[in-house]
Amino acid sequence: MLTSRWRTASLALVAISVVGLAACSSGGATSAGDTSATSAAAAPERPATANDVATGLRKIEQIAKQIAETAGTDKGRAVSLDGQLEPIWKQIEDTVKHNDQDTYLAMEDSFAVLEKAADEGNATEAAKGSAGVTSAVQPYLAKYSG
Repeated sequence: MLTSRWRTASLALVAISVVGLAACSSGGATSAGDTSATSAAAAPERPATANDVATGLRKIEQIAKQIAETAGTDKGRAVSLDGQLEPIWKQIEDTVKHNDQDTYLAMEDSFAVLEKAADEGNATEAAKGSAGVTSAVQPYLAKYSG
């Protein structure tokens, strides 16, 4: 009888130890320095205003046209221009997505086409990506002018 109790108690301790070790090694704990990054990521940012979005979309459309113009002749410049899209888009994309899911998806698709075209120096595909941006931007701005 005493052996059975010890065995049960030992198994319970082993189970608790295994669960405790798994929790410690899961990477779930954060140090004090990590909490600010987590809090900042969890904190909602100020939504972009209609004017912010309109300005950003116009810049994106302009850059997309420049990518289309340079992709076939200056691949390096096209890639550099393509790199300018994401920082602008990041500031406004949540507002665009909230206002018009179709525009958001069309922009994301066009960005993928532009990036690939710039990387490959493909002027034809870059023109398609640029046209896709314009086709998404113009109706959006007509509906949500800044």
